[in-house]
Amino acid sequence: MVQYPLILLLSWSLFAASIAEANENRPFWTEQALFHFGEDVFFTGRASCAPNVEEGRQRAYLAAVQEVKNFTRAQEIGGFPLDTQMIFEDSHPADCAPGLVTVWRLLRAPRLALDGLARRGSPGKPADISPILAQVAAVRNLTPRVGMLRDEVWNRYGLPRSIWARPEKGELIWDYAQFGLTIVFNQDDVLTRWRLTGPNPRSSEDTSPAPSLPEPLNSKDLPAIDLTARLQQLEEQQDLERRHEAQRYCSLRFAEVPDTLRPTQGTCEQREYQRLKERHPRF
Repeated sequence: MVQYPLILLLSWSLFAASIAEANENRPFWTEQALFHFGEDVFFTGRASCAPNVEEGRQRAYLAAVQEVKNFTRAQEIGGFPLDTQMIFEDSHPADCAPGLVTVWRLLRAPRLALDGLARRGSPGKPADISPILAQVAAVRNLTPRVGMLRDEVWNRYGLPRSIWARPEKGELIWDYAQFGLTIVFNQDDVLTRWRLTGPNPRSSEDTSPAPSLPEPLNSKDLPAIDLTARLQQLEEQQDLERRHEAQRYCSLRFAEVPDTLRPTQGTCEQREYQRLKERHPRF
């Protein structure tokens, strides 16, 4: 009877750890219902515990469409231009039964088009007054800003999917492939430019939909260096160090505590490991 609370505590710790790990693998936009980026507004739809990917995608789309309706106060949005920017699928969600999937779908709409949609439900509004201007201003703006520091970008978008270095230009490139965003830093870790791909590409240099041409290489240029593998090695090394530190802490913490009063083996280490992980970012 005495062991039940300890078993439940250990089970809960493992469950919380699996959820935390799953959250880290999700792109930042899965945590946002809607946000403002450049001249577009993005809407996120979520379908939890769907029986299959196809149904999950459809349910996530309908959920995102409902966010659009709520935002514009429109009853119907037939013919309105909505583009899918990205889809993220979790094949093993921790809060669902085995075999079920959770799907997020990110829809993208130009702000001016949303303004026109909102006018359908507000025909009496003067033409020079935007019915959603105040709402757009109130929505979280996630547009990158030239001059941002690397830590600011990390706090806003999290860990990039891959990192590249261009030594000949003194540049570091962060690629958020799960959103379509590429960010370039200089050697001082300051954001110099960014680009968002998708149906209507945007960038810090040119907001026109025409894609920019790649810069031609000359004899002095060196190939870009993929630092993604190195980043993964650093993550694994830091993760191992945290686990060793957690073990040392727990061994000292309960060195003089009788065996009957000690927590179940692994409980203290897992809790301390999670605390260290939250206190020290991986990069």
